Amino acid sequence: MARSNGTRMRLGLALAGPAALLAAACAGPGGPELEHDWSGATTFALTRVDGLVTVVGVDPRRARARSLAVVPQRSDDTETLSPRLVRLADGRWLVSVPREGHGPDRRYLVNRRERVLDSLPGDEPLRQVLPGRTLVAEVASLPDAETAGRAPASTVLVRDPADWSTLRELKVPGSVVLAASDPDSDTVCLGGGARVTAAELTGGRVRPVAVPAGADIVGLACPGGRPVIVRSAVGRSPGGVRATLARTEDATTVTVAGGRVDGVAAHGSSVVLAVADGDSTQVIEIDAVTGGERHRVRIAGMTASHALTWSPAGWLVYTDNAVTRVEPATGRVRGFPLPGTLLDA
Repeated sequence: MARSNGTRMRLGLALAGPAALLAAACAGPGGPELEHDWSGATTFALTRVDGLVTVVGVDPRRARARSLAVVPQRSDDTETLSPRLVRLADGRWLVSVPREGHGPDRRYLVNRRERVLDSLPGDEPLRQVLPGRTLVAEVASLPDAETAGRAPASTVLVRDPADWSTLRELKVPGSVVLAASDPDSDTVCLGGGARVTAAELTGGRVRPVAVPAGADIVGLACPGGRPVIVRSAVGRSPGGVRATLARTEDATTVTVAGGRVDGVAAHGSSVVLAVADGDSTQVIEIDAVTGGERHRVRIAGMTASHALTWSPAGWLVYTDNAVTRVEPATGRVRGFPLPGTLLDA
């Protein structure tokens, strides 16, 4: 396997040569207005502002989101697969931009100290980066609905985030449609069709996880390397949205009835769901051990959401153009706008 040489090219606020011309064009008339103070941003998102992919700093406590840096754009960037953003276990944030055909993704680290994007070399056309505790998994492009389930196996590369060298290559049965990881564990969870697999990055073991018969898997989380499988119950629920949890030796299964699951995340001993229910979205916090419901908050007027993430100030629910901070224990809800259209969070 090829090893990364670790060299970097800096892009963002301080540039020279042709890259500076590109950055100047991005920040010029018609481009996003960039915030120079990054201090309040404790989490990040990617949006499209005036046709440009932009790194947005989100300050949950002050309920604000500001454009911080423009991701350089090239002619062979694909429009069919959105750029992705992930937080690594060491606190760094990685942006990956898919390329057309079989070209390697372009990758950038968000450099908060110098307020720039640091370019990383890439050698694989992989779209999904799953941060583990000490290692990183990279999964081949997730298939669309027409191809899901047709692939006999999917490739997972295990990398060392210190220098991005490739340590091993794993084969996972079938197509990977859902993927999740936890920076506290080096086991990642992968799902496709009615199959869920746990892949151990340090030893390379790939093991199947038992899935309840007839499960329609709609979400996946991986707290501590333990799969949390979210499935949608058939039919309507007369009592409104209901979520029930069951634990087995290998996994936790959450069954949701009466609404559409738009997001699932786990933090500490909680599993949290964002469930669309007509003209609102319900954020439901469940005890992952006992299965009891801890809190439930209704967000009026939110008919769909695209991302659900934890922050110390509360859970963040992302829609196309806004963020809603939800504090389950108090029921408080506060929304604030994004500077563009959400791509990833």
